[in-house]
Amino acid sequence: MKKYTNLIVLGVLIIAAAAFFIIREVNFNNLLLSMGYYEQKISLITTGDVHGHLVYDQANGGYYTLDEINIEMGMPLMKAVIDDEKKKNKNSLVLDSGDMFHGTNEANVNESEGIVEAANLMGYDAMVAGNHDFDFGFDRIMQIKSKLNYPMLAANVSKDGQPAFEQYKIFNVGGKKIGVFGLTIPESLSNMAVFGKSTVEFTDQIVAAKRVVADLESQKVDSIILLSHLGDDLDKELIKKVDGIDFILSGHHHWLYKKAEKINNTYFAEPGSYTTHVGVADLYYKKGKVAKVVWSIHNSNDRSKEDKTIAAVAKKYYDIAFEKGKEVIGKSSVVLNGVRTQVRSQETNLADLIADAMKEQGGADLALLNGGGIRESVPKGDLTLYNIGKPLPFVNSLMTVEVTGQKVYDALERGLREWPNGASNGGFLQVSGISYEIDGSKPAGKRLVSVTKDGKPLDKNKLFKVATNDYLADGGDNYDEFKDAKLISKGELLRDVLAKYIKEKGNVSPGLDGRIKVINQRYK
Repeated sequence: MKKYTNLIVLGVLIIAAAAFFIIREVNFNNLLLSMGYYEQKISLITTGDVHGHLVYDQANGGYYTLDEINIEMGMPLMKAVIDDEKKKNKNSLVLDSGDMFHGTNEANVNESEGIVEAANLMGYDAMVAGNHDFDFGFDRIMQIKSKLNYPMLAANVSKDGQPAFEQYKIFNVGGKKIGVFGLTIPESLSNMAVFGKSTVEFTDQIVAAKRVVADLESQKVDSIILLSHLGDDLDKELIKKVDGIDFILSGHHHWLYKKAEKINNTYFAEPGSYTTHVGVADLYYKKGKVAKVVWSIHNSNDRSKEDKTIAAVAKKYYDIAFEKGKEVIGKSSVVLNGVRTQVRSQETNLADLIADAMKEQGGADLALLNGGGIRESVPKGDLTLYNIGKPLPFVNSLMTVEVTGQKVYDALERGLREWPNGASNGGFLQVSGISYEIDGSKPAGKRLVSVTKDGKPLDKNKLFKVATNDYLADGGDNYDEFKDAKLISKGELLRDVLAKYIKEKGNVSPGLDGRIKVINQRYK
């Protein structure tokens, strides 16, 4: 009897295991589609926050720790993943959530010439303009828009009172009319500070969304898709105030969603950044409406699958960028930490190194640097101009200004307004020449506890020479503390400032010295 009992138990286990693998592998929504429960499936194949990552890379340092390895597929391999997904469903659109044309050494060659060339080979149907797509200036993004073989959308951007971009596009896919529109984060002007006084306007996203949704509904579309470069926090607010959007492809914060989320009747998800993943939103229709959205993420490290035409473009612009930056300028015995969530919320050794270089090269008493200006970590070993340029991709120059100590206090407090959020708080200030303390239990506006210089409280009434960058000096990230500051000097690009500093030192191995401290920290 015992033998039969064992066989029965074994049989039950085998059946349970088989059922587990069937449930895991079978897409029951596709089964329901084949049975006629759903009438159609449209796939949205998506990318976002590519930031000029043209070439394949195994990058040390993810969003949370330096131990993570991120496979950045690069655009040639990402194209192969996109094509694989398109083969699964001919009724597909390929969409991007913005910030494609700026952010790497390759993208800086001729103001994103190579990224535009590659983007036109990717098979995109539409994208939204991201805030960093404007980093080479408004005229340049207009040139880029005119060279793309697909529309760049933004319903809330105007120039001289007229729409600067197409506001929406209607696609006919699988017998369905799909309305796709774009929205760009309205703080783009103050975040980038590239326009100065301008007739370019970024209008309220809620007003723009209500207007476009009403227009699309009047044209009897079957579904409405928003390509958003607002950040998912603003997307959630928008959903609560605007009805009629079926799916939002989020961008801006670089989050990688493992599954779609839903508020009211609107689904939303985000496909990460830097070409690490391709997201797929499968829209299942029942009675003419989107009844369900299933989200999945995909990547590959099989470089044999790279699209050969785009790979040739990538090699061309990599070679140009690498040739310009192949000089070895020094060595580091430690990894230089540029992890996104950390440079925007705490002291890191790379931020210290850059701020120290700014202070010294700028002949300043202290330095203030926005953490959002640092975009990647740097591996230990030989330091070349190329890999020093990777964490500092922006065209920002060193500026030394003169302000009172009170302005320094005000600026540091402003940098803590979204703390400890390491995703969106690009205005968090890294420093040199001073130390400051944060009370993690206090609300925004009251988090700065103390600022010291040479062991003493920073004198609020004294004038100080502050090394910063033109981005902050011109009001980027809404900093107005430097608005009337006296300009002492203007220097080189920050990446050149850092390169010169490292070259003078030879070998660097920066540690943390406690220049930013947190007390009463509630969240890690």
